[in-house]
Amino acid sequence: MGASFHAVPAWAAAVAAAALAAGWAAAGQAMLVAAAVLALHAAFRPAGRPYLLSLAAALAWGCVLALGWHFAADGFALRYVWLYSSAELPLHLKLANVWGGDEGTTLLLAACCLSLAASGARAGADAGRGSVAAAIAAWYALTAVWLAPFAATPAEWLAQAPSQGMNAHLMKIWMLFHAPLVVLAYAWTLSLAAPALAALRGAQPAWPGLARARARRAWAVLTAGIGFGMVWAFEDAMYGQVWHWDPVQTAAFCLWCFLSAHLHGVAGWAPGRTRGWAVPWAALLAALMAPLAMAVTRNPMLASSHRYVGADSWIVHLVLGVVLLLAGLGCALARRDRRNLPARPASGIGLWLAQLGFLAAGVAALGQLAFAFGAEAWGLPRPDEYKPFLAMLVNLMPGGSELDALRRAFDQWDVDGYVLARLLLVPLVVLGGVGGWYFFRRLSKRAGWVSLVLAAALAVLGAEAGGLLTRGYAGRGILSQNIVALLPLLDACLVAGAYLAAGCLIWAGVTAWRLGWKGVSVSAPLAAIHAGVVLMLWGGMMAIALNSYSQHELVPEGSLEETSTGWVKDRHGYTFRLAGIEVGDADDGARHGEAGIRAVTRVEVRGARGEIMDGQTLYRDSRSLPERYDGPMRQICELLDYRYARHVTTPGYLLDPLIDHGWGRSVQFWISPAALLEADAANGEPPAVVAVVKVFPFVSLLWTGLVLAALGGAWLALLPQREARAARAG
Repeated sequence: MGASFHAVPAWAAAVAAAALAAGWAAAGQAMLVAAAVLALHAAFRPAGRPYLLSLAAALAWGCVLALGWHFAADGFALRYVWLYSSAELPLHLKLANVWGGDEGTTLLLAACCLSLAASGARAGADAGRGSVAAAIAAWYALTAVWLAPFAATPAEWLAQAPSQGMNAHLMKIWMLFHAPLVVLAYAWTLSLAAPALAALRGAQPAWPGLARARARRAWAVLTAGIGFGMVWAFEDAMYGQVWHWDPVQTAAFCLWCFLSAHLHGVAGWAPGRTRGWAVPWAALLAALMAPLAMAVTRNPMLASSHRYVGADSWIVHLVLGVVLLLAGLGCALARRDRRNLPARPASGIGLWLAQLGFLAAGVAALGQLAFAFGAEAWGLPRPDEYKPFLAMLVNLMPGGSELDALRRAFDQWDVDGYVLARLLLVPLVVLGGVGGWYFFRRLSKRAGWVSLVLAAALAVLGAEAGGLLTRGYAGRGILSQNIVALLPLLDACLVAGAYLAAGCLIWAGVTAWRLGWKGVSVSAPLAAIHAGVVLMLWGGMMAIALNSYSQHELVPEGSLEETSTGWVKDRHGYTFRLAGIEVGDADDGARHGEAGIRAVTRVEVRGARGEIMDGQTLYRDSRSLPERYDGPMRQICELLDYRYARHVTTPGYLLDPLIDHGWGRSVQFWISPAALLEADAANGEPPAVVAVVKVFPFVSLLWTGLVLAALGGAWLALLPQREARAARAG
């Protein structure tokens, strides 16, 4: 069987499988079962493993392609398509719904894991009696079988509605990029489990070049995926900014830190090195964080803006993460050659400290995540200082079920961003100082020590006398006053980051000048990565610490169809007005009820220098207009506090802002016409329309840094092809 399949290209088998499953949905489930059985067999039998895994991967990718066909063709006879799609959606959003739910995401992850396991087996890197990579791929293939993406839609569902529609929050172009990039990064990270376990039990003579290349690719793709998520979050009312330590964001950050720790030591790893233990442990922690992150995404225990509604597969991912951790502990305890390892020189102290810094940051974030789960599980009360808008909202609500639901929403635990920030800022300062010293020291020892002393002096001076953020903070932003206590450390982080970027860029320039193109190919990607991460640090910290907002009430004139308001002057230098509202049924493909509504508000904006930035904001709601919109203060709370935005939102609710992106600052104009629509429905007097203007300075540095870091990571990931070929030859 293996020889006959080897003669047929894997892509041809995938296309044939896709054609069969597209024409006959029941065949998709059968092929998933076959892929899982083949992977399970390959996990325990080395004979024919490369061919079996290649066939399993082809079947899985055929299922992914077939699922995409059913979405594109509005195949609502499939339960998964009925749940997440609609005939009104554009084609790109229909296809994006392949990973819009638990079934499709798990299937995509299984296909990626099967492909990576097959390529590793073909490279000769997985010839042992058992295959960890094949076992992980089989685990997710079996999970996909259990979730049944090709199951038929119940007849009563079809009688109720032709389809349920798409979650309104997912109806963005970023859905095409963010989710699949993160899933691909998870798959590449999971492939590190096998070499990590082999190294921990003493069976790894050197770190495989293929695994090193996959770690680099995982880091680059995860960085890009997080970046697309940040852009997306900046446009969504449930976030309103790029980051707020949502539990899923925190889990992804842990994974990113563990990957970074692994990559800072993998180049010089060898058995017996004095400080070599961090490399395999960082790889294993990264590998087990992938399923843990998916478990967090699917578990409803914590308050989160990421949620697979109705998903119950979190236990599958949690079990895999726990199994990998126990396997790592078992391998380390049962290591056979602990006393017989030859003595080897220790790795460089700079890279070693960098590994420790990233490990400390990842463990701190993981600890806070675990604490939040524990506090929620044990029913510990959430402190009142984490509920800044609750008292105001309680006074605005008449009581009843809505007030009870609001209290439950604010009592639900999530990750405490301020505590986590205090834990992470010191490691960030250390990482910046160590990194800058490391690169300057590669030029000369004197340059390393002199530059370190100067950077430390600047950091201390900035913390004591007040640096950029301390002097610039005005308390006009959407964050709590708790940020004030952290400003000196934030300023120290900016200095440390600048020191790291300066050291890396100067080293890269000198290396390129000395070695020519060879020096450029070695130093340029490292310079892009480190400079990009520093720009992300600078842009993110300045945008978060120095943001400000203002609120306005716009008085409407005329009928609803011809509504306009007078010009309003904002203290940030903008003058704007509401120029009209276009109202219609919510028939854009999102989930909607009988009284769903969609409204586009046209906004005319003039900048301080007379520039014109006209645009529109989008509001939609799948429900009839509830009483929760009474009063402008409740609308303002929704626009300023992401926890309240989570409380009022549903899969059919959406509010998008008008955003003016600039190099110096990005400005959001949030306008909610809900109260106006409610008054029109009741034939009442039109109330004031609430508008909130949020300004985030220098957020462009964050976007620039993300692009630089992702491109540098991609460049670096393409370099180790010689190592991968050497691994195949070996």
